[in-house]
Amino acid sequence: MSTDIPESHKMGDKFQLIHEVSPGTAGWTVKVVVAEKFSPRVAQRSPTKYQNLILMDSEGSTVQATLYGQNITAFQDELILGKTYLISNALVKETNAEYKAKSGEMQWTISGRTRIRRVEENNSNLLISTYSFTDFEDLPKYMDSNVDISVVGIIIDIKPRRIIETRFGKECQVQDLVLINKRFDTVLLTMWEAFVDNECKYISQNLKKKPVLIGKHLKVTSFNGLSISTKADNSFFVDGEFELVEEFKCWGHTNSEIIDNIVSEKHYLTFTPSKLFSKLSVPTDEKDFTEIKSIQGLKTVKQFFWIKGRASVKVLNQTYWYMSCNNCNKISSENYGDIYPCVFCKCIDAKAIPRAKVYMQLTDPTGYINATAIGNPVEYFLQSNAEILMKQTLIPSAESMRLSMDEDEIFYVKAIAQESSPDYKFEILFIVNPSQIEGDKNKGKALVEHIGEPIRLLEPTTKRSLFHSDTDDAQSSKKKFDKSRIESTKKNQ
Repeated sequence: MSTDIPESHKMGDKFQLIHEVSPGTAGWTVKVVVAEKFSPRVAQRSPTKYQNLILMDSEGSTVQATLYGQNITAFQDELILGKTYLISNALVKETNAEYKAKSGEMQWTISGRTRIRRVEENNSNLLISTYSFTDFEDLPKYMDSNVDISVVGIIIDIKPRRIIETRFGKECQVQDLVLINKRFDTVLLTMWEAFVDNECKYISQNLKKKPVLIGKHLKVTSFNGLSISTKADNSFFVDGEFELVEEFKCWGHTNSEIIDNIVSEKHYLTFTPSKLFSKLSVPTDEKDFTEIKSIQGLKTVKQFFWIKGRASVKVLNQTYWYMSCNNCNKISSENYGDIYPCVFCKCIDAKAIPRAKVYMQLTDPTGYINATAIGNPVEYFLQSNAEILMKQTLIPSAESMRLSMDEDEIFYVKAIAQESSPDYKFEILFIVNPSQIEGDKNKGKALVEHIGEPIRLLEPTTKRSLFHSDTDDAQSSKKKFDKSRIESTKKNQ
C-alpha cells in the first residue's frame, strides 16, 4: 500500500539506512529515492516476469529491489523514477555470491506485504550527484566495449520507428534520437523495444519543446560510424526535475535559432568522422594489432579488431553499390530519389538512395581474410562515391578507381554472420591512414582527425572513363537504370 506523507520528513530524518537492514532486522523503515527503474523482463530459466529497481538512501548507498509477476502491474504507478518513499516490510535476503559484485550484499523483494509511503520532497540533487557523464567527444574511447556510460543532452530530432531482425531471427522495434550538447556536438541514440513505446512516444509528442534526456547504462557502438544505444538495464529521465536540466533548457532557448538550423540541415544523419568526432583511440604499437591468421577460423560474431594491412579488390566483376532506404539502409527496388514505403523499417516516406558496397580482400604478413565494406570506407578505399559508382557501366580498372593499396593502412573490422555470402565473415567499419594519426607512440594510443573520409571525385569525361560522360545529374537519369541490375544487387546482399 502506498500513501503520501508531508515534506517535513526530510531525507536526513532518523530512519534506517540501507546498510543497517539485514534479513534479521525487525520494524525497519528506510527513506529512499528511486534511482533507477528498469523495464520488466522474463527470467532466463523460468517463465517468471520480474522488474528490478535501484533504491538510494541519504548517504548514496543503494540496494536492488525486485518485483515479481502480478506485483509489477500492481505497483506500476508506484515507485516512480526520481521520487522519494518510505519503505518497510520488504523481504530482505542476502545476494547470491556470484551476483554480489553487481547487485550488492543484500536484495529486497517488494510484494503486497510491503508498505510504501511517498514523501513529497525533491532529492534530485542527491540523485544527480551520483552520475558521471561522458562528454560526446570522449565517446570513441568506449566504442564496442563493455563500459557503461551516462549522457545528457537536448533531443533535437527523432527518426521514424523501424522494425529490424536480429541475428537470432527476432523482430525488434527501434527508433533513433539525435542529441546535442552545449558545444553543438550531436550523437545518435538508438532506443530499443520498450523504450520506443514509452520514452520515444513522449519525446515525439513533445519534440518542439526540445526535451532534455539523461540516460544511464548506455553503450557506445560503431553503428552508423559511431552512436550510442540502449541495453537491457537502462534508466532515463526525460525533462526530469534537475537543476542540470534547467541549465540545458536555458541554453537551448538561448541558442534555439542555431539548433533549428542544425535540425534543418540534418548533417548529423550522415556520419562524417572528422566533423562529428575528431578523436578515436587507435593502436600505434604493432603488438596491439590483431594478426589476421588468429581470426581466420573465427566462429564467434560481433567481435571487433584493429588490423594493420592492405586491402584489394580481387573480384572485379561485382556491383559496387546498391539502392537503399535512407532510413534503414536496407536494399530497395525503387529508382533513385523515389519516395516509397519501406517494407523493412516500415517508414512510409523512405527515399531511395545509392549506397557504396564492395567485396574485398584484407591482407597482412600473416595471411588474408575476405571482407565486405559499406558506405564511407568504400568511398575512401575506391576514391569515389555512391552516386558515381551507380553510373558505372564497365568492369573497373586501376586507371578508373583504386583497386588496391600500395601501403599499409589501419582497419577497424567486425566479425559478422553473413548468410548470403558465407565466405565474407568480416566487415570493415573504418579505414585509417597512419599518416593521419597524431600523438605520441609511447602512449600506445593516438588521435585520428580523419577516419576514412570519402574523397569526392568529379566524373571523368574521357572515352576511357568507367562512368557515363553525360553531365545529367543522377536524379534526372534515375529512370534509365535497368531493373535486372537492381535484382542482381539484391542477390548480392
